Formats: sequence, C-alpha cells, structure tokens
Amino acid sequence: MIDRIAQLLAVKEDRASVGGSAWDSEASVLVPLCLNEGRLKVTLIRRAISDRIHGGQMGFPGGMIEDKDNGDLLRTALRETEEELGIHPEDISVIGSLNPRNTVVSRILVTPYVGSIPFPYSFSPDPVEVHSIHTASVDELLNTREEAEASFDFPPPVYRTEDQPVWGLTARILTELATIIRPVLEKQIKGNKDKG
Repeated sequence: MIDRIAQLLAVKEDRASVGGSAWDSEASVLVPLCLNEGRLKVTLIRRAISDRIHGGQMGFPGGMIEDKDNGDLLRTALRETEEELGIHPEDISVIGSLNPRNTVVSRILVTPYVGSIPFPYSFSPDPVEVHSIHTASVDELLNTREEAEASFDFPPPVYRTEDQPVWGLTARILTELATIIRPVLEKQIKGNKDKG
C-alpha cells in the first residue's frame, strides 16, 4: 500500500496555486503515515495550548526553516518531527511531497512531505510544543467531514479526531492527499466492507 501511495504521489499534478509572493517565510511539515492491520493511518499533533498563533490547533509536525537546514525544506520537516515527536529521521521513509500552500493568517509558505513510519511507534513528544498525539485511520477521519463542518464554525474543509477539529492548512493538506491517493483509500474501504 505504501509503495502504491508513493507511485501516486510521484505523478501528482500541481493543483494548488501559492499566489505569487504572498508569504513572508517558509516552513515544512511531515504527514506521517503508517499501516496497522492493513489500514492506512495518519498521525497528527495538537499543538501546545498557548497564545501563539497556532496554539492548541491540530496539525502535522513541522516548523520554520532555520539556517542550520541549509535551505533544505525536507531537512526542516525531519528535524522538526524529531524535535516535536521524537521520531528519528532514519525511521521515516519519505515517499513524496504535496503542493506548497500558504497559511492564511501567518503568511507562511508550507511544503508538506509525506513519510511512512513504523507502527506502533514509541513517540517522545516535547511537552513545550505538543499537547497530545492523535493517530487516526485516514478513511475514518475523512468520513467526519460533514458532521465536523456542521459542528465547528471554521471554513471548510473541517474534519474531526477525538473531538478536536482539524481545519485550515492541515485540513487542506489532508484533502489534497486524499484526492491523490483515492484509489488506495477506495480499495481499503472495499476491503473493510468485504470483511464485515
């Protein structure tokens, strides 16, 4: 399944416009995927609750590019993922990337990378950065959209995991990923129905 996702990511079309120079800085995130009993899962974090601009929000591990990254956004995503969740870079198999996207409020251009990690994984979250860790089946998370959009007052798309809204850039990244890997998700959903 992970190999098929990598193939689909390799032939993705550029669907997102990043809007000229409408950003002030660059960042990157990692979308950590794993397989558990044939089900594709994704790990999100709830950022530490604070008065920072994205405090308490659901997201992917990642952050701003720093001088020590030498302009390498993938290096940024791997470094930040290790700092925030304790996932060692050698435990991550990077299988592709998604289109860079602007954050609306903070004017940051974010490049998402998609990686596969072992399951289960012994996370070591940084309590200064991470409030909680949420691993959800991708198909089940996507199926929460209609109910979540009715429950939370955020611009769509909106998803829900463990009573937390997933919205904004994170939700847009999930939507793009789901669009690209739809053949994998449809096969997984069909397989789950056949078992039931």
